[in-house]
Amino acid sequence: MTRLKTLKEQYLFACKCPRCIKVGQYDDIQESATLEGYKCKNNGCDGFLLRDSDDKGFICQQCGLSRSKEEIKKIASEIKSLSDKALMSEASHHSQEAISAYKTIENLQRKLYHHYSISLMQTREKLLKMLMELEDWNEALYYCRLTIPVYQRLYPGFHPLLGLQYYTCGKLEWLLGDTENAVKSLTNAVDVLRLTHGTNTSFMKDLLLKLDEARAEASYKLSSQDE
Repeated sequence: MTRLKTLKEQYLFACKCPRCIKVGQYDDIQESATLEGYKCKNNGCDGFLLRDSDDKGFICQQCGLSRSKEEIKKIASEIKSLSDKALMSEASHHSQEAISAYKTIENLQRKLYHHYSISLMQTREKLLKMLMELEDWNEALYYCRLTIPVYQRLYPGFHPLLGLQYYTCGKLEWLLGDTENAVKSLTNAVDVLRLTHGTNTSFMKDLLLKLDEARAEASYKLSSQDE
């Protein structure tokens, strides 16, 4: 209900998207707990957690394991402290220190949050941006790929942000010589962004050209292997 109330108060409209229509229903509770909540202590379990009846912790709705509030607060406190340090390093333009801090934050968030967590995705986005600025393409691609499943879950299949993430992934893959996957990512980007951006903008013309070049390169590599 908080999401609907915020939209109503700040933007003066009642959202009718699939998620808002289901607000308060079990599917919405599950989705919110997955995207915004905590992970199960059992690393082999993909369940989502809800508060227990005594409000002393959280119970996995799949395997039944519990996590105490104290454990969660401890990790969350560490994340908060490191986040403050990371922001200070960023403000001081100490990029390597900031990246190191965000990597530690990402490791802690993986212990705390579900792997579809928006918070975890945002940290990986931060790392992606900073690593691209430093032209560390391999690590940038690593974090970019980790964000894709969350984008796919969070946004509709035709959402421009999903298309742009495919595009970023494809550019990095092509730059690193992974032509086969670059073609797949750029094709996904085109399929989405042609709906939201059309095909006549300079951005889309550039994207379509990149895709054609990547396909030609992939075809050449394949023919070379056959010889």
